[in-house]
Amino acid sequence: GVEMYYEFLDNLKLFNKIAKEHNLNFLIKPHPSVNKCFDDLKNTFKNLEFTKKSIDKILKKVFVTISFSSTVIEDSLYSKTPVILLDRWKRYKHCKSEENVKRRNSAVYYVNNENDLIECINTVRNSENISFEDYIIPGDVKTNIKNLAGRIL
Repeated sequence: GVEMYYEFLDNLKLFNKIAKEHNLNFLIKPHPSVNKCFDDLKNTFKNLEFTKKSIDKILKKVFVTISFSSTVIEDSLYSKTPVILLDRWKRYKHCKSEENVKRRNSAVYYVNNENDLIECINTVRNSENISFEDYIIPGDVKTNIKNLAGRIL
């Protein structure tokens, strides 16, 4: 489930194109390992916004997260931000996800082409009652760890 550098760059090309053609804003937070290329990415993909801000600050600004495979998927779900798993090479599905891009209110969608991605973005935007309970454990972290430790010990 690791996105290769050429896949990452190809996805940025796609986002750059979609941003321009569909008047969409994409906020890109590169993995810290790519930060040395941060300015080059900003200069190459003029229709995208890049940031180094913390993920918790970013998730307050967005209505959907698009990712291939990353801990940002779990961060998004626990922040009640829906996720689109973008797998244009049809080789990895990070978790159980909705494949019908027209079905509203799913917390996680799986898409593998540009048309479905655009349709899915619109579906998420028009969803009003997104269900996250299949993906997150209710309760606070301390209580959950205490309960889990109690069952193990």
